[in-house]
Amino acid sequence: MKDISQLRDRFQRDGLDRRLGNIASNLLRLSSWLQMGRDPQATVDLMRETAAMIDWTGDDATEELVNIQRELCRWRRIWPVEPGCGLLAFRARQMSDRVLESSGLALSASRGAV
Repeated sequence: MKDISQLRDRFQRDGLDRRLGNIASNLLRLSSWLQMGRDPQATVDLMRETAAMIDWTGDDATEELVNIQRELCRWRRIWPVEPGCGLLAFRARQMSDRVLESSGLALSASRGAV
């Protein structure tokens, strides 16, 4: 796992929209890793890192983010669980889409593309 204190410092320097974008990116990466059959320990580390990022959002964490964090922690405790791989990949993609939407970054990116 990466140096968590450096990651936290870098993460907290960004504005809320970018922090949410980073969380969404991690969730999408989790979905991809699960579909590729990535190493279970790397998957657990990514779940841990993403849950920590949500924690670092502090007072800006919405109820939805807190629920995502709880779900990730539940999955992490039982991982690896082969039958749940497809379900978690699907859920991680759904969660990524929701967080990205709430960040506003997807909307600003689509405006810039016009």
